[in-house]
Amino acid sequence: MKKIYSVILRVLFVTAIVILSACSDNDKKYYTEDGLPRFWTWLDYRESCDYDSLFSLYSSHGVRGVNVNTKGDIEALKKVIPIAGKYNVDVYVWFWGINQLKLAEKHPEWLDYNAKGESMATHKAYVDHYKFMNPAIPEFRKELEAQVEELCHIDGLKGISLDFTRYVDAILPEGIQPKYNIKQDKVYPEWDYGYHPFAIGKFKALYNYDPRELEDPTQDSAWHQFRLDQVTECVAPLVDIVHKHGMKISASPFPTPSLSRLLVMQDWDKWKLDFYQPMIYYGFYNQDYKWMGACTKEDVDAVSPAKVFSAIFLNDLKKDQADPKMIIRLAMDNGSAGLAFFGRPDKSFLESIKNFDK
Repeated sequence: MKKIYSVILRVLFVTAIVILSACSDNDKKYYTEDGLPRFWTWLDYRESCDYDSLFSLYSSHGVRGVNVNTKGDIEALKKVIPIAGKYNVDVYVWFWGINQLKLAEKHPEWLDYNAKGESMATHKAYVDHYKFMNPAIPEFRKELEAQVEELCHIDGLKGISLDFTRYVDAILPEGIQPKYNIKQDKVYPEWDYGYHPFAIGKFKALYNYDPRELEDPTQDSAWHQFRLDQVTECVAPLVDIVHKHGMKISASPFPTPSLSRLLVMQDWDKWKLDFYQPMIYYGFYNQDYKWMGACTKEDVDAVSPAKVFSAIFLNDLKKDQADPKMIIRLAMDNGSAGLAFFGRPDKSFLESIKNFDK
């Protein structure tokens, strides 16, 4: 009888090892060779959300990375992280860098100015949640660094994901302009930002002229590059802080470096981050899903060897009824390490991630 029990135990043990090995092998496809999740999404924190169910659903379908926005609520972040950890889901802070609503209330003097001399403290740009600081201001930069330093002390946090690390949209994507009843065929003064008095003074000290006195400041390459550089200079110390704590830092910039420089003065291919999730929301630009391939290739070429995870807006897929498997394949065939998505995924989309073939 003991021999029978012994044989049964050995069979059960071997079976368990085989099952665990199969699960492990299956899980491997949801990660890159250096351990980054291959599939990502963004979440706004809500107290009422059943995060156990949500992370269980995502994890079981291969979504192992989430960028969570708790609007600066550290305690909310501490609640989410251990729940995500139960399901092998990595949590990054969805960090609104230069656009900060709470900070705008505390330091309205840091808010940016447009080319008409209007401060965001008194003039709205597009929407109420646009409260962009001027990135040249030293005190603002120190505040950014302090915020990131505090976040890096949270147990279980994997890293920081930068968003809104740019200027106000100088030109809205073509597909979005009708929503605001705006036609932008070029950069107009009311949407041209970066003219905070401190930034003007810093530029004049370097170049000995005031860009506001030019006939068309938008055509001045030195002024344009200066503004790009102020954002990049904000990012550099944040990278150092995150890496000091053994974490990773990413960003969700505009679709490509060339478009980013034109539309929002964002030079993101110079940031030297660990990876990028460029928002290739093709519907915003009146494009179809094929546009993702060209954008992804430009992005990969620009930041290699850092990884790119092409990001899509799920509403775009619904509008043109694009096949999720085709979207994943298109991104990865052009060099993307995986895919990020914004919006609420349906069963078909999640099943496509779960069953994707790398």
